[in-house]
Amino acid sequence: MEIGLQFIFQNTHEGMSDAEMMRKETEIALLAEEVGMDFLLLPEHHFDPNYSMMPDNTQWLAYIAGKTNRIKIGTGAIILPWHENPTRVAERIILLQILLGDRFMLGFGRGLAREEYRAFGIDMGTSRQRFDQAAEIILDILDSGVAEYETEFFKQSRTEVTPKPVHGYRDREFLSVAMTPESGQAAANLGATMMSFVQLPWDQHNAAVEAWRARFREVHPGKTPGAPAFSDFTYCHEDPKVAEQVAREYLSKYYLSVIRHYDFDGSHWGETQGYQAYQAGASAIQEAGIEAACEAFVQNQAWGTPDQIVEKWEKRVAMTGELRPAMAVSYAGMPFDMVADSLRLIGAKVAPRLRKLGAERKVA
Repeated sequence: MEIGLQFIFQNTHEGMSDAEMMRKETEIALLAEEVGMDFLLLPEHHFDPNYSMMPDNTQWLAYIAGKTNRIKIGTGAIILPWHENPTRVAERIILLQILLGDRFMLGFGRGLAREEYRAFGIDMGTSRQRFDQAAEIILDILDSGVAEYETEFFKQSRTEVTPKPVHGYRDREFLSVAMTPESGQAAANLGATMMSFVQLPWDQHNAAVEAWRARFREVHPGKTPGAPAFSDFTYCHEDPKVAEQVAREYLSKYYLSVIRHYDFDGSHWGETQGYQAYQAGASAIQEAGIEAACEAFVQNQAWGTPDQIVEKWEKRVAMTGELRPAMAVSYAGMPFDMVADSLRLIGAKVAPRLRKLGAERKVA
């Protein structure tokens, strides 16, 4: 099992400029390699520093690549509908292939925030078509080195891209965000490994993984599905009381930012083409009440002492098979010294045991 980090880039630090926050997050990324983590995933988000700000994850990724030697670095994810020209996206990917080789992890996503779509002037109701078309176009360019396409939303006369792609992804692993059954099916259709955030009781996530695996094997016979990447919000401390106190405080703050950023207290999901599956979740939050929804979110995450975190992942792996933990350790204004201490403890006492767990499953 590979053990990594999911970054958020959330600036709710009192009195801290965006520039300082970005530099502090970068220090955490460099520390991740130092403590032995296997990979980093970087989101794409715009216009809302209180939730997440990473306008160009490929640019930041390239910087981190030059400051590190071993750790894998991935886009978690490039939000394809927000990019008007798939050829430009493919060109950025090619540069990262050249610079990082096998250290680069490619990941696609569709995007969920109404405000980000509005600011870009893109009809959110077209996101599924835009994602599906852009993903296939980019994969074709990376296979052939040639950009030529005309679809409902994208058009490019024939041109050869330079530098040439190192390889394509039709026959190797890449990632795609799968937060709903529809997105899981889309990931499987592309031949992508699903990545997701832990939000629900694990048996519900397990059902989503099984549905993705079944579709993957149906569409790509002979190709083995990869280990799904799951991100949850982690805080690790040797004292279980401290761990719980900190986790409850900052996880609750983070979850409230999710509800606000994604309008989960609204009703537009049921009216937005391609996002109706989210209305059930929004309605459940509204029915349960914010306090109860926060508590459920806190309980579903893996936090605590090293033993407690390992135990939670052991239960997940026992149900679902090999996974790829992508832990979010910096969020909701948590002081960076606490983030660093938590990460060091994860690197020393959690990650080695989870890798061993994965190795034991492969032997068995």
